Amino acid sequence: RDRLIVVNPNLRLYTRALVIFTELQSRVVDAAPDFRSRRFIDNLAKDLDGLRGRELPGFMSAQSFYMFIQQYIDAWLPPARMAAAQTRALAAEVVAELFSKIAVSYPVLREEFVQVTATILEKTEEKCIKLLEALILREKDPFTINEFLQAHINKLRYDRFESAVQSAFTNVAAQEGGISGGGSWQAAKEHVASAMRSWYRDAHGVSSAANAQDMAAILEAYWTLASKRFVDNACMTLDQHILSTLGPKLQEQCYQFVHNEQQLESFFTEDPKIVAKRKDLIQLRDRLVKANTAMASIQAHRAPPPRHSTGSRQPDSAHNGISHGDISSVGGQLIRITIDIGKAGLGLQLADEGGRVVVRGFRPGSPAQQAGMNLGDILLEINGAIPGTFMGTIQKLKSLGPGPVHLALDRGTAKHISPAAPAHLP
Repeated sequence: RDRLIVVNPNLRLYTRALVIFTELQSRVVDAAPDFRSRRFIDNLAKDLDGLRGRELPGFMSAQSFYMFIQQYIDAWLPPARMAAAQTRALAAEVVAELFSKIAVSYPVLREEFVQVTATILEKTEEKCIKLLEALILREKDPFTINEFLQAHINKLRYDRFESAVQSAFTNVAAQEGGISGGGSWQAAKEHVASAMRSWYRDAHGVSSAANAQDMAAILEAYWTLASKRFVDNACMTLDQHILSTLGPKLQEQCYQFVHNEQQLESFFTEDPKIVAKRKDLIQLRDRLVKANTAMASIQAHRAPPPRHSTGSRQPDSAHNGISHGDISSVGGQLIRITIDIGKAGLGLQLADEGGRVVVRGFRPGSPAQQAGMNLGDILLEINGAIPGTFMGTIQKLKSLGPGPVHLALDRGTAKHISPAAPAHLP
């Protein structure tokens, strides 16, 4: 599973889910009104004028705050719904791709898990949307003045005061070249003081404009804090109720299939196309093995064996003066060779084929190959002794120490015809 995730980035569910969470945050931030713009404040002043008579002069109306903030928070619902739909689609995609890789041969099993996943995600998305709507409803009506919110409101008011001071001095510098351009210092002070008095009346008076300035600061402060809180809670809700619950719910559903043998049998019925392809590949492999064996046999019959300093081929009528029964070759060539065994042994790879010990490979630098032994050779004798079982032959060869060993081989199909030989030997 871990290797699949490493080599397939599309299966990294939580990594891809982080992209959805980031997009949710961006959409919520983009839904924010421009609380500091003149147009927003003028529209807010008009709305406050329409509520005149429902509040005491000079006091911010909680009813007005609720009415204004609700319409701004309602804008969070579409991004939240979109995030839930995206998370559901992502989870379904990852499950489908995961099972396409781990259950390649079982199409019924894959389709069943995809269907079960779709059913689970449909229910969890519905539940998740209800929870997101509840989060929005809670953010609409949680207004209590606390130290953190009050500090944020004061910061916004300070920022607006600083902006007003900066604007006043900028206007002085722009008029008649300012003080440095020959203007009067006293005139500059009077201009700044007049601008600040005007700003103070607009921001702190009992007029609609002043109330709008103050209301805008409070709305911006609350919107900033509430939007961050909502995004955090929404992401946790998507994680807990869609992503984290999918695995356990799939496992729970799997338990329901355990006692249904008929359904289990259908799940693990292999794809006929894959079965046919496997059969073709096995047949192709067998043909290649036979062709390789035939080529080795043809090479042994047509090519003279090489001469090597590490070994010598001896005539098949004698073996260093040692005689151990009559060995003949049927359909092949009888070969006797002597091999100097090194510390690494003979370097052979042997196979048991129908009771015969057949050479099927060599390790690099094999003394046996250097002495002239070929692929397909059949082992008939070891130091004049006829091998027993395949495992007995392996143990015999492993027990040989460094030094010469005398082997009799059949290049082709060998048969032992000595009357003294055990019936089960080749």
